[in-house]
Amino acid sequence: PEAVVSGGGSLGDVLVTDSEVSTVSSKNLIVVGGSCINSAAATLVGGAHCGSAWTTATGIGAGQYLIKGYASSSLTSKMALLVAGWEAADTTNAATYLRTQSVDTSKEYKGTTATTAVPVVN
Repeated sequence: PEAVVSGGGSLGDVLVTDSEVSTVSSKNLIVVGGSCINSAAATLVGGAHCGSAWTTATGIGAGQYLIKGYASSSLTSKMALLVAGWEAADTTNAATYLRTQSVDTSKEYKGTTATTAVPVVN
């Protein structure tokens, strides 16, 4: 399924912790944070990768972030969108980019700032 996310609008309080993710397994999910600290992200990328293992698994290194849609996963019967950076500041940039720019959730993006990201061609 394809969706395009644009800035604006409010969903209210929809925060779900790692331990509660099974309660939303029939919903579209936005998973925030890397696989080293987030078990839902680890499920998406195939393991709790930290440091260089994160780079090997995702292609994302220091000062970069990833926004990637997963049409299928064991987390949900819907779409899961991973929003994660090398460090917390990079994840913040990814979240800002997602909120303020047009993003095709069926694609993968690599970025470095809150306003700069490029589609990844696989």
